[in-house]
Amino acid sequence: MNSYIIIGLVILFLLGTINLIMPTKKTRMLSDLRLKARKKGFQISSLTSKQKFVTKNVKFVGYTLKNLSNLKNAHYIVKESSLALYDPIKLKFEDNFEEIEKKISNLPDSILEIIFNDSYISFLWNENLGIDELEKIEKQLKNFSI
Repeated sequence: MNSYIIIGLVILFLLGTINLIMPTKKTRMLSDLRLKARKKGFQISSLTSKQKFVTKNVKFVGYTLKNLSNLKNAHYIVKESSLALYDPIKLKFEDNFEEIEKKISNLPDSILEIIFNDSYISFLWNENLGIDELEKIEKQLKNFSI
C-alpha cells in the first residue's frame, strides 16, 4: 500500500514538472509576435536596457525601428490619454510644430512613449495587443514625414 502512495506521488511530481516546462498560450503568442516583429526589422528591448524611457512599468516593452522620418530629436510621453512633448521643449518653437503634433496625435493609442533619434525610433507599447496593432504602428511610423 505504501509503495502505491510513493509511486502516485512520484507520478504527480513528474506531471507537475512537465506542466511547468510547457509554454503557455500567452507565451507562445508573444514569441510569435516577437519573431514576426524581428522579421519586419524591429529591435526588441526590455526596460532594463539603455533606452531613456520615462515609464518604468515592466509590463510594457520597447521596440525600435529605423528612423526614416526627418524628425530627429523628440521624446513624447502619454499625458491624459494623448502623447505630449516631453523633450526637447525647444521643439515647440519650430515652424512646423503644429504639423508634428498633428502627426503625433494620429499615432495609435497603444503607444505609451515614443523617442525619435537620428537613426532610430523607439516606442513603448503593450505587446499583448498583438501583431495587428504592431502592423498599424509600423505603417504609421514608416509614413511619418514632416
